[in-house]
Amino acid sequence: MADRRLHLNLIESSQQLFGLDPDATVEVGEGWFFGAGSNPHPTISNAAFRADDDLASVEFLARASDFFASRGRGFSVWVRGDQPEDEDLAAAARAAGLELVYAMPEMALETKVEQPPLPPGAELREVTAPKQAVEYWQIAAASYTSLGFPPEVFGGYSDHAGLLAENVAAFVAHLDGEPVSIAMTIVSHGVAGIYWVGSLERARGKGLGRVVTAAATNAGLELGADLASLQASPMGKPIYEAMGYETVFDYRLLLSPAP
Repeated sequence: MADRRLHLNLIESSQQLFGLDPDATVEVGEGWFFGAGSNPHPTISNAAFRADDDLASVEFLARASDFFASRGRGFSVWVRGDQPEDEDLAAAARAAGLELVYAMPEMALETKVEQPPLPPGAELREVTAPKQAVEYWQIAAASYTSLGFPPEVFGGYSDHAGLLAENVAAFVAHLDGEPVSIAMTIVSHGVAGIYWVGSLERARGKGLGRVVTAAATNAGLELGADLASLQASPMGKPIYEAMGYETVFDYRLLLSPAP
């Protein structure tokens, strides 16, 4: 059985990230969290999480459908694939016609990692001011287009003080004076969740993804976590495996289209 704290960190971190969007609408209930961002993208900006494994899956899906339908939105349900805790949710989602649109490994690591050396012309900076937070989301918007993420989904993250919260540490790597690579950690439930790791195309292949991920991992553990976790893209998985991250289970995003 996977460490449930990994799932709870993802939920709480998602709630915190939705909080960076002043136009987002969220609902936190007894065992669920729904977040509708300012962007209508159904698999990124509109998400439903079941926090209580004992909450009836049919009730959870009905509540989620009502929440997003009232906003004219499609949404994604995050399901832990091949985990007994979510077997009922996966079955209920299939029965309701939700379709798999994306799968990613949930990976974890229990120790600090070696901070790799910076390549020539590179500098690593921690985000300590709102101006740097603006740079962070600009890099996210540009780098995630290669994974099919519309850049507009990051446009709502305008509460830049959120990246300066006590349980957050965010990093930007610069190359020849320009910001090019990012990673952040959000700590909750004793877990350092690593989120929004990305590099501009011109900066890839130089080891900067590993640099910022190592910095975020170690910072999260220094903030009191005893475990680091992340959801890996196909591009990032080999990097994380080389750092010592291991797959615990797979997340599956199941899509319910807009009404």
